[in-house]
Amino acid sequence: RRMRDDDDGHGGGDRRGDDDACDACDVMRRHGCASSSMLSQGAEGRVYAVRFANRDAVCKQRFRKRYRHPTLDEKLTKARLNMEARTMIKARKCGVLTPNVLCVDAEECCVYMERVRGRALKEALRSGATSDEALKAFGREIGVAVSALHDGGIIHGDLTTSNFMVREGDDKVVMIDFGLSYPSVVAEDKGVDLYVLERAITAAHPSHTALFDEILATYKKHSRFWNPTLNKFAEVRARGRKRSMVG
Repeated sequence: RRMRDDDDGHGGGDRRGDDDACDACDVMRRHGCASSSMLSQGAEGRVYAVRFANRDAVCKQRFRKRYRHPTLDEKLTKARLNMEARTMIKARKCGVLTPNVLCVDAEECCVYMERVRGRALKEALRSGATSDEALKAFGREIGVAVSALHDGGIIHGDLTTSNFMVREGDDKVVMIDFGLSYPSVVAEDKGVDLYVLERAITAAHPSHTALFDEILATYKKHSRFWNPTLNKFAEVRARGRKRSMVG
């Protein structure tokens, strides 16, 4: 099956990338996937749209890091994959809306999960069609989700508007891409998570900064540990601004 090249040049120009893509196709065929097409490619892996167990799904396969020793690479990649799957499952148990994990193939570094139909929050905000009420609703949903995640001892690690999906049909916000997630109850880790989200919103959506205000207000209302977390968030924010001024 032909895999499309990404617009950012991560396609056929890299022979090793082609080999990895072919390997991914072979793996998905062995798992009985009727069809596959690449949806996206990032620094850590590729995401494919597939049919898995008679349902629409996505398969995320992590890259082999060729600059690392093969034994070390295999160990680290499997550990990272298992961590991602575990935190997604735990997040759902905490009440966070995330894709359901269908299957984990640690040997092939693949995780299969349900496909969320819709568009990234980033796209929704940039469309210019988001009303003030819709913006507040998004902020409330994200605030509830992040507070539940943190209270459950999970740090997402990459909270950006690209990693929230606005689900087709009901406009519910779904948290995705737990590739950098890890367990922690440390207030500073939670503060950094919030700071990353604030920076992502202010940098990519300067006209929608009210979204983060709503997220923070909702977080404070719903989190059991909001006080130490927001204190640390304020410290992290101050350090970040100082670094920006100093350069």
